[in-house]
Amino acid sequence: MRQETERTLARQWALLRCMPPWPRKATVGDLMAALEDRKISVTRRTVERDLQALSQQFPLAVDDKGKPYGWCWAKGANQEFTPRLTTSQSVALLLARVHLRTLLPRVMLKELIPLFDSAEQEVAATGWKHWHRETAVIPSSLALLPPTIGRGVMECVQEALARGCCLSGRYRSKGSTAAKELTVHPLGLIVRGPVHYLVATLYDYADVRQLALHRLSHTEVLATPRKKPPRFDFQKYAAEAAKYNSQGLIRLVAHFDQAAAEHLRETPLSPDQTIKALDDGSRLEVEATVENDETLRWWLLGFGDMVEVRQPRSLRKELRDHAEGMWKAYTDAKEARHPDERS
Repeated sequence: MRQETERTLARQWALLRCMPPWPRKATVGDLMAALEDRKISVTRRTVERDLQALSQQFPLAVDDKGKPYGWCWAKGANQEFTPRLTTSQSVALLLARVHLRTLLPRVMLKELIPLFDSAEQEVAATGWKHWHRETAVIPSSLALLPPTIGRGVMECVQEALARGCCLSGRYRSKGSTAAKELTVHPLGLIVRGPVHYLVATLYDYADVRQLALHRLSHTEVLATPRKKPPRFDFQKYAAEAAKYNSQGLIRLVAHFDQAAAEHLRETPLSPDQTIKALDDGSRLEVEATVENDETLRWWLLGFGDMVEVRQPRSLRKELRDHAEGMWKAYTDAKEARHPDERS
């Protein structure tokens, strides 16, 4: 009897926590799904009985003008049961709303709206009320527009990850015009610039892949539990993926113009970086242990003729060949000259 009472109390408490604030409303089906996310499986009739019982003790409102009925806290009532936020918590929430929007599941963003409102009220009379509007994170490279993700795809991916379930859908590989049916075992989400990637395995294969969400469509969350590769650590995988086609560590030696290298005194390439002036006084020699990946190449090429790689020789040759290719593209005699370059 005691165990049954404790289960009922835990279920009804969870149901109150799932209740949206006015004017948003949740149907019985919505509340059942929210309880399911909390590992509480109940019948529709049980939820209906709980709602009737709880509405006698708590300020709940029901919209019975049309079916299905919508339930919510009465206007302003849910704040009575919400602990007051501190100023620090409020500032952190408002910053999260601005900077973590692409990573927060959309269903959670909707649930967080009352907390965001509370946070704004909490800081309204303090010197921190504009902090989230007076701070910004800006990209250090060219900012591209994000690709369009199909309707419902993000929600399906987030739900499959949260529930640890498989996902079905159609995926179009880069450069292809045809999409293939896939069964996906989701492992995590990576955001690289404007693009979201689902880290996953496919079917019964063990190799880990990255699927661009904007090339995924017709998704559906399956009841089948996902299979996670043995000893797979998502954070370690993400750290390696950030290196972008790395060939390992190298000792970079490069000659920079004074102005181009000045920022490296304040933001070094590595803990073991050294900078020394060359004999001619016009350039600086920078040495550092760095990851030999595509990011390094893009960074070096961005300086144009203000940097010359000296070591390793293989990287020097690669960039020299790249520069010769660019020179050929801009000076090819077979190509008609641009109108602005004609005399």
